[in-house]
Amino acid sequence: MQQEKHMQRSTKALIHDEISYAPEFLLKLIANRGYRAGFAKDATEIITMLSNDQYDVVLTNGKYKALSLDHHTWLQSSSVFIIGITDSHNHTQDLNADIYLSRPFLSSKLWRALETQLQLRKE
Repeated sequence: MQQEKHMQRSTKALIHDEISYAPEFLLKLIANRGYRAGFAKDATEIITMLSNDQYDVVLTNGKYKALSLDHHTWLQSSSVFIIGITDSHNHTQDLNADIYLSRPFLSSKLWRALETQLQLRKE
């Protein structure tokens, strides 16, 4: 249990959401649970931040038309766990996520997604 709490504190999430209030809400939600987080304004900033710092998880609802094919390939081949947030049950994002959450979602679903990521890191 102590090791799991340490992993939560060391897990770093990158948040990108095109809905104006959502990044702050997600940051507070995640920080209250002991995770560290950063914000990305757009797809290009996601790549820049992932290149310059180590993130374990990306929570995003963004469309990725601004990314080149090389960026898509790099992001999908990285060890970053991607949680896609959709506004419906239709997962038609430009980027394949490891897990999708459909808005509105319960915080318990977010925790399960993050716990899945923690379990994968242990393996």
